[in-house]
Amino acid sequence: MPDPAPLLQGDWSDNGAALKLLWINLLLMTTAAISLGFAHAIIPSAVETGTFSRRVSRFRPFLYAIGVIAIILTIVNFFFITDLTRGWIEDIYPRWYL
Repeated sequence: MPDPAPLLQGDWSDNGAALKLLWINLLLMTTAAISLGFAHAIIPSAVETGTFSRRVSRFRPFLYAIGVIAIILTIVNFFFITDLTRGWIEDIYPRWYL
């Protein structure tokens, strides 16, 4: 079984770009989770118990929109990551792609 090929300068560049996109995905999913959590769980519960006034419920549609946009951007970003990393994994580990 041969050893994996060493990473070249272009491979390191692609790895760095993929890692940056993964960090962006983490931030987008955190944004989606927080905004959807507030819109769907925290605000209705707090309004019902009287912790927040009823006027706060006006922000729910905006939080839903932010959450959905973040999820869509995450999916698009995932396809960018997949496209960016498709070739170099096969170059490093060719026996996995026989």
